[in-house]
Amino acid sequence: MNVQGTFVGREPELARLRDCARAVRSGRPRLVLVEGEAGIGKTQLLRRWLADPALDGFTVLRARCDDSERDFVFGAVQQLISTVPKTLLEEFPLLKGPIPATAPPYEVGNQLLELTSALQSREPVVLLVDDIQWADTASLHACGFVLRRLDADALLAVLSVRAMDRARDPDLADTLHRLVSGVSDSVRLPLRGLETGQVAELIEQTTGRPVPETVAEQLRRHTAGNPLYVTTLLAELPEQELTGACVTTLPVPPSLAIAIHTQLLRLPEPSRALVEAAAVLGTPMPLALVGRMAGVEAPTPALSAALEAGLMRWLPNQPSAPVEITHALQRQAVVEAIPPDRRRHLHAKAERLVDRHTAWTHRVAAAGPTDLGLAVELAAAADEEYAAGEVDRSATLLLWAADLEATRENREHHLLTATARLAAHERFVRVESLLPRVQESAPCARRSLILGAYGFSRGTLSEALAHYGEARAQSEREQDTWTGVHARVALSGVLNFQGCYDEGIDAARQALVMDPDDTWARVNLSTGLALADAPSEALRELAEVMPAVLRSAAEGRPAGVHLLTLQGLIRISQGALTGGIEDCATAVALSRSHGLPALADFAYGGTASAQYLLGAWEDVPISAERGLAITSNGDGKAAAYAWEYSIPSWTAAGRGEWEHAEEQLRAAECRSGSSIGDHTATLCAISRAILAQARGDHTAMLDAVQPLLTAEAGWPRHLQVFWLPLHAEALIGLGHLDRAEAAVAHLQHTAKDIPCLRTAASWLFGRLAESRGDLALARATYEQGLAELPEPDVVLLHRALLEHALGRVLQLGGLTTDAARWFDASRHRLERVRARPFLDRCAEGIPTPPPPARRRAKNPLRLTARERDIAHLIGRGLTNKEIAGELFVSSKTVEYHLSRTYDKLGLSNRRELRDHVQGGALTEDDED
Repeated sequence: MNVQGTFVGREPELARLRDCARAVRSGRPRLVLVEGEAGIGKTQLLRRWLADPALDGFTVLRARCDDSERDFVFGAVQQLISTVPKTLLEEFPLLKGPIPATAPPYEVGNQLLELTSALQSREPVVLLVDDIQWADTASLHACGFVLRRLDADALLAVLSVRAMDRARDPDLADTLHRLVSGVSDSVRLPLRGLETGQVAELIEQTTGRPVPETVAEQLRRHTAGNPLYVTTLLAELPEQELTGACVTTLPVPPSLAIAIHTQLLRLPEPSRALVEAAAVLGTPMPLALVGRMAGVEAPTPALSAALEAGLMRWLPNQPSAPVEITHALQRQAVVEAIPPDRRRHLHAKAERLVDRHTAWTHRVAAAGPTDLGLAVELAAAADEEYAAGEVDRSATLLLWAADLEATRENREHHLLTATARLAAHERFVRVESLLPRVQESAPCARRSLILGAYGFSRGTLSEALAHYGEARAQSEREQDTWTGVHARVALSGVLNFQGCYDEGIDAARQALVMDPDDTWARVNLSTGLALADAPSEALRELAEVMPAVLRSAAEGRPAGVHLLTLQGLIRISQGALTGGIEDCATAVALSRSHGLPALADFAYGGTASAQYLLGAWEDVPISAERGLAITSNGDGKAAAYAWEYSIPSWTAAGRGEWEHAEEQLRAAECRSGSSIGDHTATLCAISRAILAQARGDHTAMLDAVQPLLTAEAGWPRHLQVFWLPLHAEALIGLGHLDRAEAAVAHLQHTAKDIPCLRTAASWLFGRLAESRGDLALARATYEQGLAELPEPDVVLLHRALLEHALGRVLQLGGLTTDAARWFDASRHRLERVRARPFLDRCAEGIPTPPPPARRRAKNPLRLTARERDIAHLIGRGLTNKEIAGELFVSSKTVEYHLSRTYDKLGLSNRRELRDHVQGGALTEDDED
């Protein structure tokens, strides 16, 4: 029987794959998901396709995932890049060596995207991940980030996945669904059982002789056309059975696994020993080593029978020409069929043939029911892995150690430590699988910590608070410092979330006394202080540790980068807009180069809010989109959605794009909490007020901010820089002058600590004076406000309205020349950001010169949002690679949109486009 190289049917699937390859050659990326049950032929289809002439000239990046390697963070990505020349990888800091386990998956994905773009400069790329259901979570997220950002890339992604029970692994099922549904032009290739004629062809290829259709139909019905099942049964059938009109002694094993076991027993003893050794090894290995491990003196003839049976395959084109078990199902069935003593003996031999990480698997499998010495070694190795950021690997080693312990106390200690580490890093899918064992454990601090974290993950805050409180108290009695610190950090976070800032601050300070280096305790402390209306104290706390953070960055080993992000966010809330943006940008840059978490989703959201105030409105959607890319990829916090949807609604409203503004605002409100203390609800209230301001609807403005007025602390107070001027403006517009006077006085008082509000304070105090008929006071206030503008954090909209207000009172006083100068300054400022509603209102009753003639675009089509973003960044002098990094797209995508932009604008090159943008010609007439 010849199983090696058999391939039957699947011509329609091969044709679809060829079509996708042709599309990719023309710059149209594709994603193909090959689905089917185990043994249905997914891997065989992909092997045949990789040898197809349609792939000539493609660079193939391939990963073959294995269930035993799901613990290794970025293991699948490391496989994908393993064949890329080292000189090329040098350009990508996170890919040039072992990928740091702490690296955010979106950053790894972004660099993988740019790597594939660089490879496309020579030839199109295939990115193939086989058995993706076994890929580690970090690699899944990194690959998902790549696949959702393919636009004009010559890249064909092919993923194979075993048919899954959604109820058993809903997280993976949802991840794959989002991955495929989020990619345009994706193709699903479900593989089903072979038809009768195809089964007959498979039998003929395998046995070398044709069979009657009735025999093929019998086997098809019996196996549901599963190719692996068919070839397994063929080994059991006597030759004469295949030549008759029907099979009279068709074996009826209750499962494919039993059929494989029966097939194994039919092999000669040396061949069976070789198969068993290869199955235990579980990885390709040179034949001589496998033979030595199996105790087979002549492995080459022994291999022939295993090859003929289809249980093993030989890879002569690879270095060392290794052999391995053909299919994962066969491997599992063979291992389960080996007697326990022999299996342990083989594992003990395998330990010496594999790398140190895999060796642990074999050592554990070779051990007896208890092995206290090995348990101690496993626990020590788990601590090392945890220190290196390998959380899942650490947990696995501890769970193995638990199985080898002799006492319940030690078993539970390892179990709870493993689960607590997983919970601390939000691996809640795995935590949930361990939860029954945790609940059955004796009460202790770590058990309570886990239950608190699980409750918090489900949103049951009262339950989480109770468990965390128990964990804190129990940790003191047990003298468990690690759990005590984590319990206090977790408590501070929940208490901050519930608005109990004083208690949250106290819990965070307790954690820092126990561990001064715990950066998340400092995050919670500073956040609590900022929300408790003590932002200056929060910044002082951060200032104490910031020199150490920046020093570690200068030495190439940055730590606590997320503290720099937090400092930037608090500075933005206090009106230090430029400095806050710089802090966030530095934190993100360090994250990108060193692979450290930096709260980047919030960094981009906070940056977008500051850019709105400063008038960098072209940058707002870019920053918000980058944050949204991180959050939607599963690498950020859901709370960041409020920033990523709200802030773009501000610029859309300011430009009169009412439908887009409402759409963004609805998306933000869908994630709003029930309490106004929640930052999402606060941002939505501010967004409603900004939309009403753009429409000139003072009643709606006042209604929107009204719920924010009574807060003495929390998010409404923390974000007052965005809404205090709106409140005063609404009251003045409605003629509530007494209330407006109090609001303006409060604004002026606040502006002493938040300089960027001083422009608004001058403008609104002057407007209040105007409303009361005191034009002299209004003029003096406006002039003083313009003379004392704080730099560099001037709010563009406030300054433009202040300039216009001064022009108006000067015009009323007959000083038309001076008035015109301020009108022009205001108009130019508003035109720069295309604030059409404000321009229209400011123009009422005021003569304005006709707009200058503009160069008309060659193509009447307007620029898309993506083309506009790229053109804007060209105007800032960025290279294609830098633009790709800014927008989280590939350089190929940038090149594609640039060519379309040149054509639409009638331009020839990059320099002309840069001059076009810098000259202010990128107007609303060019946009989509």
